[in-house]
Amino acid sequence: MKKLGVFVCHCGINIARTVDVKRVAEVIGREPGVAVATDYPYMCSDPGQNLIKHEIREKGLDGVVVACCSPSLHKLTFMKVAASVGMNKFCLDIANIREQCSWVHEDREQATRKAISLVKSAVAKVALLEPLEEFHVGVTPEALVIGGGIAGIQTALDIANSGYKVHLVEREPSVGGHMAQLDKTFPTLDCSACILTPKMVDVGQHENIDLITYAEVEKIEGFVGNFKATVKLKDRHVDAEKCTGCDLCSNNCLVRYVPQKREISSVKDSLESDMLAFLDDTLDKHNKDKAALVQVLLDVNARFNYLPEDAVRYVSEVLEIPLAKAYQVATFYTAFSLTPRGKHIVKVCMGTACHAKGAPRVLDEIERRLGIKNGETTGDLRYSLETVNCLGCCALGPVVTIDETYYHADPQDVQSLFDKLEEDESANG
Repeated sequence: MKKLGVFVCHCGINIARTVDVKRVAEVIGREPGVAVATDYPYMCSDPGQNLIKHEIREKGLDGVVVACCSPSLHKLTFMKVAASVGMNKFCLDIANIREQCSWVHEDREQATRKAISLVKSAVAKVALLEPLEEFHVGVTPEALVIGGGIAGIQTALDIANSGYKVHLVEREPSVGGHMAQLDKTFPTLDCSACILTPKMVDVGQHENIDLITYAEVEKIEGFVGNFKATVKLKDRHVDAEKCTGCDLCSNNCLVRYVPQKREISSVKDSLESDMLAFLDDTLDKHNKDKAALVQVLLDVNARFNYLPEDAVRYVSEVLEIPLAKAYQVATFYTAFSLTPRGKHIVKVCMGTACHAKGAPRVLDEIERRLGIKNGETTGDLRYSLETVNCLGCCALGPVVTIDETYYHADPQDVQSLFDKLEEDESANG
């Protein structure tokens, strides 16, 4: 059986304030294999280290447990202490009774019991540790970077600029990743291409970077300093040695650019008959002209009070316009809504003149009356509430519109305004 030594640190009062360190040492001293268990105010100090050295020599210890602070702070320190007197430094372990015990507990009894448990665990671990020997292995001074996005590109450049060979593997035909697909970047709103393109060129031309595109890493084997990676190259159907990157092969590919269009009938099947009839009539009215996209969407929005997803898809397919283009138009103009809106659209002007005349209080009263917040729609789809920057009639401020009707509305007028609207609707059936 190994002869073990346990050394419990007070760490001033950091540990001793909430942990009875003398009791910990006393209890651990009765554990099987523990030849010595003692405590000291500062185990990392020179006297503390000398105490450990003395006990290792005098007792012939085979393993050591130091109950103290985090191993990231002083484990290397205590390993050097053990090695300096002939003990294998890998037969030493740290029981963290500061960060994991004294600092997270206020109850002294509870903290002491936990510290005893942590040290017992460390003693059991050290009893099973085997002496290790350090050895040096040759290192291949090269690096493999997987993924040619902005992170992979920058990593490859940093390593290559430090003088090391880099193999950069990207599964797509070109590096750039998702950033190359963006327009602006946060937080400066700089053009992504302005930032990324020079780095892409540097990667392709750097003498220390072996750029391997259109490939995937299948497996990595080996050990530290001597890894071996298997990279599978996808079939390019061109001679990579002669390739200049002109992209003519992609532009003239007979398969890559075959339009993959969904049949219109697949969208038709999902449309209700009255919506389909309206859409067909609207498209016919505008002669199914691509240039009439905005007007067609305006008619659809006016009919349904928003743009249903299936309706936008049907319009894009009949007009043979990419769906992304249709949504680009739909999201650009504030006249369109992509979510269902109420029968009545209530708008509150928050321009300077209206704001100064009490528009915020009018908005508060309308939100209270309708039970919704700005930008929301009532559950019965009766009202939608919006704020706008100007309604073009500052002299009437504060101004509210319900559908196309303008109202001067002070906060005390809000209740009667909606009561009158609902009475008129009831009277008209």
